[in-house]
Amino acid sequence: MPPVFSVPQPPPYPYGSAAGYWEHHLAGKIDNTKTGLLLLVIGLAISWIPFIGAIGGLVALIGALLVILGREAFGREHARNTILALVFFFVGIGVTVAGALALFFAAFSYRTGPSSLVQPTFAWLGVITIIGGGVTGISEVLLTYALQLSTGRILLWTAYATSIAISIVNLLFIVPFLSGTGTGLLVFPTVFLTIFLGIIPALLYAAAYYLARQRIVRREIPSPITPQPFMAPYGGIPPTSGSG
Repeated sequence: MPPVFSVPQPPPYPYGSAAGYWEHHLAGKIDNTKTGLLLLVIGLAISWIPFIGAIGGLVALIGALLVILGREAFGREHARNTILALVFFFVGIGVTVAGALALFFAAFSYRTGPSSLVQPTFAWLGVITIIGGGVTGISEVLLTYALQLSTGRILLWTAYATSIAISIVNLLFIVPFLSGTGTGLLVFPTVFLTIFLGIIPALLYAAAYYLARQRIVRREIPSPITPQPFMAPYGGIPPTSGSG
């Protein structure tokens, strides 16, 4: 009989076992989240600066997407919150855009002349902007809420409340100027004031995201993987210590 050569078979998983593959998979998710939180901190830190704020917003958006991609490593609650954050983000933008288009269409479609409709149109536009911004702001709170301790959660809600307050300031001072009922002496100081006040919620959000990232760096989260109990193949009885 010719000799039979045994060819070693590769393991079913590229990392030697199912546990090794799952650990490698979770490590990638954790790295995505750490990178995403770092981009969020950088993007929010520069988002309030004139002329380059759009770049900061884009960097923060990329960071948020990375956090969403890495959601599976941090438990079911965080994964659910990130999906809800994505939903709130798009709903808030949709409310703002749809409301603005509807109001402008209504203002310029009347034959009585736009002069009598300018003030209520801008007022309603400001209200809709506040509502849309409030819905979008919930996404910024939910994105890392499950990763935070009490200090981080307080920072998130404080940033959210501050952003709503700044939007109300814009409605009370800037909208009357745009509608022609306010004085132009106050509009430019108000615009600059609201721009620089925007640093408050931006830095509060950035501080909260930084705290969440530090918890990951210190390996406080996610919880370490617990070893699975031994399962004998084909329903067999696992050997005990007393068996020979």
